[in-house]
Amino acid sequence: MKTLSIAVILVVLSAASVKAQNVQLTDCSLLGPVYPLSANLSSSNAIQTAQKTFSSVLAQAVQNGSTPWGPFDSVNTSISVAVFSTQSQKPLAEFHHIGSAPGSKTHLTGGKLDGDTLYRTGSVAKLLSVYTFLTKLGTTFWSDPVTKYISELAHVPVDNTVRNINWSEITLGALAGQMSGLPRDYALADLSSMPGSTALGLPQLTASESTTCGTIGLPACSREESIRLMLQQSPVAPSWQTPVYSSETYQLLAMAYENITGEAFADAFNTGIAHPLGLKRTFWTWPGSDSNAVWADPQGIDAFEADLGLENAAGGAWASLHDLSQIGRSILQSSLLPRYITREWLKPNSHSNDPYSAAGKPWEIMGMDLSVEPGSNATRVVYLYTKNGGLGGYNAQLILSPDHDVGIAVFVTGFGPSGAGEGASTLWTINELATQTWIPAVEAAARESAAANLAGTFVSQDGLNSSIRLSIVPNYQGLRVTQLIYNDTDFLQVLATGLGYAGMSIQYMNARDDGQLAFRGIFQSQRQDGPSPGVFRRDCNAYWTEVDTIKYGNTGLDEVFITVDKTGRATGVEMPFFRTSFSNRTR
Repeated sequence: MKTLSIAVILVVLSAASVKAQNVQLTDCSLLGPVYPLSANLSSSNAIQTAQKTFSSVLAQAVQNGSTPWGPFDSVNTSISVAVFSTQSQKPLAEFHHIGSAPGSKTHLTGGKLDGDTLYRTGSVAKLLSVYTFLTKLGTTFWSDPVTKYISELAHVPVDNTVRNINWSEITLGALAGQMSGLPRDYALADLSSMPGSTALGLPQLTASESTTCGTIGLPACSREESIRLMLQQSPVAPSWQTPVYSSETYQLLAMAYENITGEAFADAFNTGIAHPLGLKRTFWTWPGSDSNAVWADPQGIDAFEADLGLENAAGGAWASLHDLSQIGRSILQSSLLPRYITREWLKPNSHSNDPYSAAGKPWEIMGMDLSVEPGSNATRVVYLYTKNGGLGGYNAQLILSPDHDVGIAVFVTGFGPSGAGEGASTLWTINELATQTWIPAVEAAARESAAANLAGTFVSQDGLNSSIRLSIVPNYQGLRVTQLIYNDTDFLQVLATGLGYAGMSIQYMNARDDGQLAFRGIFQSQRQDGPSPGVFRRDCNAYWTEVDTIKYGNTGLDEVFITVDKTGRATGVEMPFFRTSFSNRTR
């Protein structure tokens, strides 16, 4: 952290200005968007190009069975994809494909495939469970132990912490966020339910050891049976040790909710999410015969009708593409939650073993290196909040980019011999194709908008010769402050001489009100040649500790507000540090 003494200030203010040099600068940023979003995404050149590219690549994938991002099974799958934003109910892109294999259309109960066609969501239901809990109860109960609300777990002895689960240490937040250390499933994928499992060389099980419920083809487990099976298990890890993917945790979360409120969890989903959002094609329980659905039955297993009972909270819902898009849009808009809860929700619970992956509630968070402008090798990291699901031949994905208020919804159903196998492979290809096409496009659209509406020169009207110029600089993120003069003093030179900063940009803080946008200054230093930066000398690994450091009269030097008109064009810039407003835009 750098400090600035008054003695240094006085020296700097009397120093002669030096000529700017073309040097390589650091390019740090804070977590979150760099620019405000484009006010009209659909009119952006970058978005229009992405629409054409996306459509063209998908058409080629259907024809060729491959893409630059992996295989694309256009024969044995049905596919529905939508790209959506918070700006409109109309998607930025939508695509549907019915496999070309003979009989593919027989899997469509209405003979058509569109945005209202019903799919199974698989584990995307975990996201719906957490969303339901938040809409009803908020975050108040996250720190409470599960034993407080499920009495059967309250007095389970822990004779051996390796063998016995310590339920008293597992909170509802740990259940929601994949940090409980509990096993994945007690029944759903148990080999004992599959004929011929002993032919693999496995030992013969007794009747009491074999799965008799809780998987496709068997009845759903009762609450009592579910808890009995959970109590037989050993922990994978202590709670909060490492993310461990688990389905049974969401059953426990739903049970806890019901005991807290007295409301059935299916009813909570309907009253908390489905009804407020006007969802007509999303169901928590089996909706019965449907005239517009995709049926998948790989190897004779009917996954569409399968009732998972308590496991519906982990992987049993039904939804259409349009409804899943609306759910994602509502999260980004905070239409059902206070914005501060959404901001907390869209953050990680834990790192993983991969620096580009983290765990949330129940987000599968992916880091993406995003070019700061099209064609640039300079990048920043953007975090995508995703949830994947699979059940039988059904595969689903929801991808949200909070930095850009856009999302991607995907359903792929496999009809071939491997069912989920061919569908899953195609799903991952579409995820990559859509992400690599649309996230850079929306970033470019925001940069385009900033260049057109926010960049410019602004002069104060206080008679003190004060001005600020904001510019878009190639290969750098944010709006660069290329001129900052107050009362005839070049404050960029003050920063350089007094603090060693070689430049300043401003970054949007994702806060706006009454025509004002909040920004913070990001100070740059000259990049130095030398030894490897190691752990502590990377350019930006602790920049967040530098924010709001230099103060004057209780206002930060890096505090910047931009006033915009109804079209989003900047009309003035205010830096409270200088007690003046650069309110006259000269270009």
